[in-house]
Amino acid sequence: MTDFYSALNREPQDDEQLRGCVLRTADKLLGIAPDDDRPGMLLGKIQSGKTRAFIGVIAQAFSSGFDIAVVFTKPTRSLSTQTEKRLKRDFEGMIERDEVLIFDIMQPQGRLTPSELRRKIIVIAKKQTHNLDRVLRLFSEDYPELRSRRVLIVDDEADLASIRFVGTGDEVEQGKIAGKLDDLRRLVGRLSYLQVTATPYSLYLQPERYQGTGEFVFKPMRPSFTELLPVHDGYVGGDDFFLPPDPTDPRARIFVEVDAREQDALRKRDGRRVSAGEELRSKNTRALVRSVCTFALGACVRRWQQDRAGLRPEKYAMVVHNDTMKKAQRWQHELVGRVAAALVGSAVGDGAAFREHFEAAFGDLQASVQADGGAMPPREDMASAVAVALRDETKILKVNSDSDVVALLDDRGELELRTPCNIFVGGNILDRGITIPRLIAFYYGRNPKTTQADTALQHSRMYGARDRRDVAVTRFYTSRPIYDRLFRINALENTLRQAFESGAHDRGVVFISTGQQGGIRPCAPDKILLSEVVALGPGRPFYCPTGFDLRGAAAARAADAEIASLIPPDAVDKRKLVAVDAAVALRIIAAAERAIDAPRQEFDWDAMRAVVDYYGGGGGRVLVAAATGRRLTVAGSGDKFGRSIVGTDLRRLLEEPGRNLPALVLLRQDLPQEAGGWRYPFWWPVIAVPTDAEPCVFAQKVAAG
Repeated sequence: MTDFYSALNREPQDDEQLRGCVLRTADKLLGIAPDDDRPGMLLGKIQSGKTRAFIGVIAQAFSSGFDIAVVFTKPTRSLSTQTEKRLKRDFEGMIERDEVLIFDIMQPQGRLTPSELRRKIIVIAKKQTHNLDRVLRLFSEDYPELRSRRVLIVDDEADLASIRFVGTGDEVEQGKIAGKLDDLRRLVGRLSYLQVTATPYSLYLQPERYQGTGEFVFKPMRPSFTELLPVHDGYVGGDDFFLPPDPTDPRARIFVEVDAREQDALRKRDGRRVSAGEELRSKNTRALVRSVCTFALGACVRRWQQDRAGLRPEKYAMVVHNDTMKKAQRWQHELVGRVAAALVGSAVGDGAAFREHFEAAFGDLQASVQADGGAMPPREDMASAVAVALRDETKILKVNSDSDVVALLDDRGELELRTPCNIFVGGNILDRGITIPRLIAFYYGRNPKTTQADTALQHSRMYGARDRRDVAVTRFYTSRPIYDRLFRINALENTLRQAFESGAHDRGVVFISTGQQGGIRPCAPDKILLSEVVALGPGRPFYCPTGFDLRGAAAARAADAEIASLIPPDAVDKRKLVAVDAAVALRIIAAAERAIDAPRQEFDWDAMRAVVDYYGGGGGRVLVAAATGRRLTVAGSGDKFGRSIVGTDLRRLLEEPGRNLPALVLLRQDLPQEAGGWRYPFWWPVIAVPTDAEPCVFAQKVAAG
């Protein structure tokens, strides 16, 4: 029998970690009992090589006795085309030897011959009603003999459409796509099901079984096992974009804040907001101009570095993803073109406006490149190179329909970069699954009223396999509220992955919501708004208000005195933790809340109380430590990780192993001598989860109903 996995057309070959993941996944699928119809899960990070991995699983499954694989993709022609190209490239030799047959279910093949039916068959189908109907017909009517074969379903982006349940009164109604997938699972006798995703929340946060109308029971989608896709050395993801502040880190300058009013100005053509000829001066295009100029400079810097190292200069990409509406995208496409043209016009004219933007971009990138240990080219050489790049070597493409993307895919199924600088302006088409190589600039403005964590993460096209030297010239342009939301979602992703890595998911990742009258309660998966969560655990042990102001003088002074009276004297400046009743800790938190005016989108007091309730055993004990003489400025209060706020000595105390109670740290903030301080002294609360705590997610808000 052919060793299909070893015969894959891959350059380079899979490393040992990926190979082990593929073999384990295939073995587990083979070992699932025929009467156990729960799926397995292959869990990876966004743009981390999931397609390569599941193709390997298909090949190994073929070697182990599977005959047919049905690959379900996101319901867009671009992604199904991308998947088909990848499969045909990897199985190229086996296709030529008539060992494997690959086709899209919606592309007529004519009547398959007996010899074709004897091959290993891979069917590609979009998660769309007509596609699912054709797959069902393939097994039920066209070739019923295939129903006795061993079949593997590979559900790519498994959280999208595959599981969907709609409440109708007291009943639960299954979505159409999920229902048809169930029909296929009932139709085929020997079937294994593999879910592939980077956002498993909807799949894990569900009952073992759904009871439907009457005697009907929906087939389970909750995974029977999870295999973690290893993260390769070249992966750039959330930990690079949302990291603790460190000015010596070349990634520290990746985030560039955009005024929300600018993002709104890009949603609709309005000459009063952006007038013709004012693109380089308007306050409503400031970040967009910076992004275009810095992107061109970043590409020129990297190409100069590559040429200097004797390497072939690469081509680079930028994405503008601000809206879903095509009308808005047309305006953005035009405006980006006008910005590029205005920069070129200024460079060949008086040069003042171009020089201003170029100097800002050069200083910005120089700091990151030097922090990364890289060489920066001569300033004047780069000024000329950027002007030439924007004039002759920049392609600005509007991508807002499937046909656009299919035409732009290269033979690897990735967006083709045709010039040294490529700017893609688009909406939903540029999210899930589409691979954009060498993406170093991302202007992002999607800002719905409620954000699902899985959807928001899938917009992150800046994640993926990258040359680590590209990171120094990479920039992410978005508003502060959007960045903060993505920061929280990244913390959630890391918390859940830690649970999977440690095996805690077998005991259940804790999802709870804060109650109206305090206290905590379990939260059903369909009730959680995943943009409104606090994720805590070993990877993020501290939670505290950041970026806040103080309320009035009377409130601040009263709270200051009350907290001081509640702190045990032997807990102050002794670098030790003293146990108190949880009720005392809750009174301290309530007093701090009366003094500190923390934005709701930044911090949730109920979540802090929930940490005390949950980890303190519901009315148990809490450890307290206090330190005085702190003098942080308002500007220094924004560390969302809480590490620099707590300080080195207390952090070491809190991180000592074996602490099994939550700890409440109180930091007495004195008035700093320098400008930028608060108006009154106050106690700053920080909660720390136990050092051996299982990951826990607190829902700040739940959906109505």
